[in-house]
Amino acid sequence: MRLELRDVRYVYAPGTPFEVEALRGVSLVVEPGEVLGIVGGTGSGKSTLVQHMNLLLTPTGGEVLVDGVDATTLKKSELRRRVGLVFQFPESALFAPTVEEDVAFAPRQLGLDEEEVQERVLESLRALEAGELAARSPFALSGGEKRRAAIAGVLAMKPEVLVLDEPTAGLDPATREDLLALILGLRNAGISVVLVSHDLDEVAEVADRVCALQEGRVRAIGTPAEVFYREPAQAPATVRVASLLRESKPEIGAPVRFAETLDALRALQGA
Repeated sequence: MRLELRDVRYVYAPGTPFEVEALRGVSLVVEPGEVLGIVGGTGSGKSTLVQHMNLLLTPTGGEVLVDGVDATTLKKSELRRRVGLVFQFPESALFAPTVEEDVAFAPRQLGLDEEEVQERVLESLRALEAGELAARSPFALSGGEKRRAAIAGVLAMKPEVLVLDEPTAGLDPATREDLLALILGLRNAGISVVLVSHDLDEVAEVADRVCALQEGRVRAIGTPAEVFYREPAQAPATVRVASLLRESKPEIGAPVRFAETLDALRALQGA
């Protein structure tokens, strides 16, 4: 599935003293089977942008296209099945007595038979390496386990694009690493992932492309190297380190991921 936003504008509280133009002509594409990182400071429009991807918010101007079709002509239920959105701290919405029941809730709303529902529940929990949580109460889980259970509920809808808004917020470092590995696993399974994060280091590790927002506009979009090396002072630690060496050691190239940067530094040391 190819998801495209063309010249999207969005105004909160139009015509009132509280009017705010949150998006100012944003254009971008989510390609099939990629991880697209969305970065930017507070108030840059990140969360507003991703809520347009399944029309939780309808553009004030511009359009959203799904495989070239105007998204407003599609049934919202079908659009939101195909483009799943996981808000920050999604575990706050867990409500059922068991994880299995919670994950099954959304697929049941599709009118699927119970065998298909159970298959989807088990499949999504396995994909998140959370199969052992099925019979447990969501209220007795750790923070990381709750996060996985909540994401599994969206994954059980079999979205083609999964939008994650700050999915690692509040997690410990080990759980954060596990979740980033799961994002790559979802991409390898053919699901496009849109990752919204203020943490540039985690975006650098998993993103195929990066869109940087500033004051409701696209400041830069491209590969992580193309975006982050434009302004190394506002880049992940790996890029800041490599940038300090590039003037005297251009052979270091433009590494972004931690392992790439470590290899480049080792190569310089051995040269």
